[in-house]
Amino acid sequence: MPRISKAFIAPLLCGLLVTACGGSTGGGTGAPTSAAATTFPLSIALLNLDTTGVQKTLPVSGTAIFNATGSSYDFTGSLDFTETPANAGSNFENQAARQIDSSLTGAFNINGANNSFSSINQSFLSANNLLLGISSAKSYCTPSASGQFPDKYPDTVTIGQAQLVVIYDCYQDGTKTSPVGTGKVSFLVSAGNSPETATFSTMETFTDTTGLQTQYTQKNYLIDTSGNISFLTLSFLGFLTSSNNWLANGIQLNFKSQ
Repeated sequence: MPRISKAFIAPLLCGLLVTACGGSTGGGTGAPTSAAATTFPLSIALLNLDTTGVQKTLPVSGTAIFNATGSSYDFTGSLDFTETPANAGSNFENQAARQIDSSLTGAFNINGANNSFSSINQSFLSANNLLLGISSAKSYCTPSASGQFPDKYPDTVTIGQAQLVVIYDCYQDGTKTSPVGTGKVSFLVSAGNSPETATFSTMETFTDTTGLQTQYTQKNYLIDTSGNISFLTLSFLGFLTSSNNWLANGIQLNFKSQ
């Protein structure tokens, strides 16, 4: 899998994370408040998301870098983002699983050339919400055997909470004979648009076998104290499959929805 250039990553990841991070607005030195932090029922929100799925057409803007020349071009376009409701009739690694199909498909004009791009994968969950793995045409990922992480999201969260949920060992396919790298799923909870809401952001980061990042996807959702959840925005940094095969390996894309 192609690598993302280091010069491309640093400033862009900062921009991606800022959109989801709430910050302190005061620098006072008053006594700390004793009010309890608002708790959000994440497990209920994710169950609602798994039941309804997501289907959005999003305007996006970003930058494309051609690997061969280092030239960069700004672009805008339209992106279809779909996550199907969880299908309970699936199987993964010889155990019953709920399957969620995710896809990003877009049409972008880059340096005067129209092109369509896509990314499709399947995520698998157990009946008790363990993250079992991710499968796509290019990789097959299962949780690391280290057991250091919970492999599932917590039942409740508060603003300011951040956590690494699972680390995946990724292979070329389901035979698991050819390692291609590592995947990490984490989350961040930041301030919402009212005291009863929060922004819940999921981050998926993939690196190759040398540790260099190959893809980053961030999805931002609004959740409330009743467990309602709605999609907000999406950011992507990496490579998408292109309708022109040479472009798939030759262009690094960074974009976010509006």
